[in-house]
Amino acid sequence: MSGVIFLGTGGGRMVVLNQMRHSGGFWLRLGDVNILQDPGPGSLVMAHKHVLKPSSLDAIVLSHRHIDHSNDINVMIEAMTGGGFQPRGRVIVPRDSLNEDPVVLQYVRPFTEIVEIKEGMELSIRNINISFPIRTMHPVETYGAIYEFNSMRLGYIPDTEYFPELAQVFKGVDFLIINVVRMTTDKRIRHLNIKEAADLIGSIKPKMAILTHFGLQVLKASPDHQAMLISERTGVRVIAAYDGLNASFEGNRV
Repeated sequence: MSGVIFLGTGGGRMVVLNQMRHSGGFWLRLGDVNILQDPGPGSLVMAHKHVLKPSSLDAIVLSHRHIDHSNDINVMIEAMTGGGFQPRGRVIVPRDSLNEDPVVLQYVRPFTEIVEIKEGMELSIRNINISFPIRTMHPVETYGAIYEFNSMRLGYIPDTEYFPELAQVFKGVDFLIINVVRMTTDKRIRHLNIKEAADLIGSIKPKMAILTHFGLQVLKASPDHQAMLISERTGVRVIAAYDGLNASFEGNRV
């Protein structure tokens, strides 16, 4: 069975720093391949809480270096590799996660294969294909991803401000995970607001869209209610993730 388990759905400083929602990223089970995306603060703890084995991970992927996405990257590398005694897996990250005040520490790098993301890059892990079709608009180097598995496609739109190319790049994915931090736009912060997320979902038209990475504004406005409004507007099944949500990509079930 293929699906996703959310180890955290919090985004933005106040939500993460106060742990109003957990912030461990999400764990993808795509057939027999396990991938951890954006292991922010508490990822290791939440993985064990949900009886997931970091030693089973095939890859850890960072969309970008900000602490709410990358805080647990080094401990998860150690957990994936048995403390470094069983080197394995891949760590797939933007260049600025490795250079200029790196978030991936030097001492863990020999434990795994380090892959530097470049725009347009594609790679495979057994029968799973991963592409990084576009660099998003955020203060640091940030990449969305498309995961292809079992003749299905999952798109992930990470932190970014809105720009029209997003809809073009992710058009035709079967499932979409999208970070929605804000209700209103603040150009200093460069995150999607809820209306922009709705516009993207309406243009991309996945079978199912999952909202996550909620900032304080969205929490106050009720993520479930916002998901319902987007569903009514777009005709797409939209759900708001919660900490621990286990959603299946088989038969479009949750």
